[in-house]
Amino acid sequence: MGKVAAESAHKALVDTAEKSTVTLTIPCRAEYVVLGRLAVGALGAREGIDEETVADLKVAVTEACACFVTRAGEPAPGDTPPVLRIDFGVAPGTWTITVSNPDRKARIEAGSLCDPLSEGALGLTIMRALVDLVEESDNDEEGTVFRLVKQVRSDSPVAA
Repeated sequence: MGKVAAESAHKALVDTAEKSTVTLTIPCRAEYVVLGRLAVGALGAREGIDEETVADLKVAVTEACACFVTRAGEPAPGDTPPVLRIDFGVAPGTWTITVSNPDRKARIEAGSLCDPLSEGALGLTIMRALVDLVEESDNDEEGTVFRLVKQVRSDSPVAA
């Protein structure tokens, strides 16, 4: 993962008084999903979020990423592999995590996750059980996007 991760994983941090946004772009491959989990853990520790909530968010992010990874497959020789973009919007009391495939190479067709017998249906059910709101969209402009919203509370007061 060393050099490839260093070249492929792009992190941008924008802090404001009320909200932090972290963007992580990784190859759309199973072995890189752990980077999204690590980001959740680091942000959770920074914000003083309880361990159970952090664990729930890690699983939800993993399931959202897995929906794309299972559809991405191996790129053809000479093709650029698909990427995943994970945006972590961290505000007091609310986290919004958006998982998307900006190059639209691992697009998920709108009805495929609604079929209770489909591979992605279990992942969607798990996401819905762990966060307060799951929005899924699919259009020609953005491709497939999962937006996960979770109300959180800090275990410890943050020093002002």
